[in-house]
Formats: sequence, structure tokens, C-alpha cells
Amino acid sequence: MARRHGDYALVGVAAIVTFDPRGRCKEARIGLLSVGDGPVLATEAAKLLVGQAPSAELLRAAGEAAATRDIDPPSDIHASAAYRRQLVAVLTRRALARAFERAAKA
Repeated sequence: MARRHGDYALVGVAAIVTFDPRGRCKEARIGLLSVGDGPVLATEAAKLLVGQAPSAELLRAAGEAAATRDIDPPSDIHASAAYRRQLVAVLTRRALARAFERAAKA
């Protein structure tokens, strides 16, 4: 998420998931950008997903965990820490939804 085209991202999220034979999450990795000194893995959020079937509530919980337990974002002239947390929650949910869709097609 950047304010203007070509700007550095205020927050970036990437996610990948795999399914087990029962259609539950086998493995999940969530990478976060611009919320620390370097890239951050959202390990607590990923743990919530493993063994679970994808649902809106699960994605919401993972986004919230990423925003509250996995990061300690800085505030700067571009965005406050609270705004970055909000972006992480929303973008994590969106990235996971897309990752689950793609994994289901594979």
C-alpha cells in the first residue's frame, strides 16, 4: 500500500499457503514489509492457520494476530504505528484470501 504510484510501500504483505488432503491449511507463510527494520515473518498469524479450513473468521483472526502480535511498527512522517497496524490487518486478510484461492486451484 503506497499513497502515490511509485512511492515506497507504507505496508506490504505477501502470503503463501498449502492444503492438506482434507482441504485444511497445511502450511502458511506471511511476510510483512515496512513494519520494522527489515522484512518480518508473521509467525503467530501463520500458526493460527495451520490445521484449519479457510473461513472469513479465520482470515480476520490471522490479520488481527499479524497486526497485534507479530509486529511493532514505527511511526514516521508517512504513517503512524496505528495506521500501519490497521493496514497489516486488512492487507493480511486480503493476501491470505488470494493465497487460499490460488492454492485451491493448484
